[in-house]
Parts: sequence; structure tokens; C-alpha cells
Amino acid sequence: MNYQPKNPDYIPHIQDAFARQGLMQTFRAELQGISPGQVVIEQDFAEGLLQQHGGLHGGVIAALLDTACGLSAVTLLPAGQGILTIEFKTNFLSPGSAERFRFVGNVLKPGRRVTVSEGRAYAIGKTGDKLIASMTATMMTIDLKG
Repeated sequence: MNYQPKNPDYIPHIQDAFARQGLMQTFRAELQGISPGQVVIEQDFAEGLLQQHGGLHGGVIAALLDTACGLSAVTLLPAGQGILTIEFKTNFLSPGSAERFRFVGNVLKPGRRVTVSEGRAYAIGKTGDKLIASMTATMMTIDLKG
């Protein structure tokens, strides 16, 4: 899609919002890309984030996809507005086993009060990226002004 941001300072706003999320710091996630309607987050393999079978835990995948979807929605909001997730559905498609992971959030339908985004999680491998999960998320716009 060819979206136009309503906030000319959306990139530093997204960077700041990401940096303030303690969970992203705990997961050692990195913001890799920001464009109107899209956010890309990457993360290295970490033993402490695995489930009992050795794959990236579904809760970690869902949290990173939720963040990518939410921040993709924020890229299109005017200054002084933010989002809260009001619903998401995650499909786990393949075990998350790789040295690095990518989480891409894309706006499907922006709205004044409600935005729908989709997310895709990939295990990054030597032979290419493997889709491991998808998410559809609904976001509610909130006013950040006191």
C-alpha cells in the first residue's frame, strides 16, 4: 500500500515508542525498518526465549508480532495519538528454530478510530526465510494528550 504519514516526525516517534517497551529490551529485539504502514523488528536466537521443544516460544512470537503490528499502525497516526491492541489472532505455522527472526507488521486498513494490521514472523536461515507465524490485529486509536 502507498500510505502517507500524518505525522512528519513519525520515525523518531516509532523509535522512541519501541525504546520505551521494556519487553522488547528483555527480548533483545531490534527495530530494523520503519516506513508508512510498516514496521520490521528482528531478534537473535536466545536460549531463554525457547519453549520445551527448542523453538521460539509462542508467547514471544505473539508479543513481537503484536508490537510490529501496533507500531505499523502508529506510523499513520497524527502526532499526539497512539494505539492499544484490542484483539489479535495468531496462527503458528512452523516451529521457530533459527539463529535470527524477523517480525513484519503491515497496516491492512487504517481508520480514524480502528486500524487493522497483519503480521508475519520469519525464521531467517541460510537457505532463505521461513514463515513461522501470522497475525491479524485490531488496534484502537487513543489520545496521548493529557
